[in-house]
Amino acid sequence: METLFDSACRYMSDRELIYEITNSKELVTDAEQQGGEYDLNGLLSSLTPGRRKVAMAVVELYKRLQSRYNGQNAIRCSLDINALMHPFLWDLPNEELWVIALNNASRVIKKVRVSVGGISQTAADVRLIMRILVEASATQFVVVHNHPSGNRQPSRDDKNITERLKKAGELFDIRLMDHVIIAGETYYSFSDEGIL
Repeated sequence: METLFDSACRYMSDRELIYEITNSKELVTDAEQQGGEYDLNGLLSSLTPGRRKVAMAVVELYKRLQSRYNGQNAIRCSLDINALMHPFLWDLPNEELWVIALNNASRVIKKVRVSVGGISQTAADVRLIMRILVEASATQFVVVHNHPSGNRQPSRDDKNITERLKKAGELFDIRLMDHVIIAGETYYSFSDEGIL
């Protein structure tokens, strides 16, 4: 039985896909002149508001499905965290901070976007994060945020908030398992670096 994903689109060239999405020969030509490189945001911005909304919804749903298909029933290490959160954070133009609530078996109870910031920082409200974890009955947690710059090294603020979250978690007997910074195709793990 043929599924939606067995459609002819799988066999189209990039050129044909760009034309299918935008209905613009000019954008196809632009992509060809750039050696086959193209800016997905540019393609999406060329769409009508209605088509752009549908396209963005499909992309977001695909990201969510990808994180589920990566087998992330349990978080054992930074690789698992990256596999779960990379689809959501790797290509954002601004910083976002997420918290992942875990149970005793390191299984994900829920993941919550806590804040959306600017290009180089986002807020991390310790009280809000603790409330999310207590309400979820978490026994451990992971904090994840992204660096749009592509620099995976933690800032002084990143180190400070990690320490504050670790101490707050100890008060509630909720262990901070890791703080991961996703920077494009790479990431930084406080746990892997021996900081936690």
